[in-house]
Amino acid sequence: LLKQRLSIEPVYYNKRTTDIIVSLASRTGARNSLENLGEITNKGFELSATWSDRLANGDFTYSVGANLTTIKNNVESLGRDAADAKYENDSRSRTLAGYPIAHFYGYEVIGVYQNEEDIYQSPPNAVAPVKPGDLKFRDVDGDGKITDKDRTMIGNPTPDCIYGFNINVGYKGLDLGIDLMGVYGNEIYRNWGVSTYAQLNYQERQLDRWHGEGTSNFEPILDPTRAINNQASSYFIEDGSYFRIRNIQLGYTFSPTLLSKIYLKSLRIFANVQNLKTWHKNSGYTPEVGGSALSFGMDSSGYPMPAIYTLGINLSF
Repeated sequence: LLKQRLSIEPVYYNKRTTDIIVSLASRTGARNSLENLGEITNKGFELSATWSDRLANGDFTYSVGANLTTIKNNVESLGRDAADAKYENDSRSRTLAGYPIAHFYGYEVIGVYQNEEDIYQSPPNAVAPVKPGDLKFRDVDGDGKITDKDRTMIGNPTPDCIYGFNINVGYKGLDLGIDLMGVYGNEIYRNWGVSTYAQLNYQERQLDRWHGEGTSNFEPILDPTRAINNQASSYFIEDGSYFRIRNIQLGYTFSPTLLSKIYLKSLRIFANVQNLKTWHKNSGYTPEVGGSALSFGMDSSGYPMPAIYTLGINLSF
């Protein structure tokens, strides 16, 4: 559009994948079987746009681009019924028909027990003994007590959208390129945040822990013997959205007329910075955490992503 200066590419996709291999529990007591019965859908929009132009008799060029991809994932079927759900990583991730693949699975935290009366007035907890200062879970199924049947979806590691921007500017031999990207709408499970992992050093947020009636209604007591606080729950869920300056490169290409006098074909010098800055909300080193197809988004305190500074020369004789 507009004399070739604007380019737009919109895409809608709706992909249904069938015959996925799933492990089915036997109904007769025989060994589990692998069968091609799984179905998953992925749908959304992909939109990319670029504006490019030349100014000052062609000496100054620039282009600005953006892209956006939305993702909606849903498991349509895993075989026979809900009993064919796949659990991994101590049941923190679950794949079940009607939900996103590998969604986080646990208890919904609705507060912290403040005193013995609070415990008495709440549904009895059959998962583990509770005391004042422990996390309080929601009675999801409404049976009047807290059991493992109250576990539910507490987060989704698949982002709602992925987006990016790129800027390229050139003036005669000078060029500048900037690449930005981001992810929005996913959650991260803070797998390293269990208090039994650290007996001497804790996060700063735990200064606001419960240490008496009325002191906190979300941060539990610091006591590694309280097993209930280590159960998979929304207490460990964090926002996985982030925005990153992925790459910046500044370069200069020397004039061929000048280079011919010193018997060179081309010469370019450049400076590059990769992963200069990341804005993120999770408490770990990086918001990018991997995993398997059925268990991802688990932050186990991996190595932080480094910023890389590079100087280079491209030379041709």
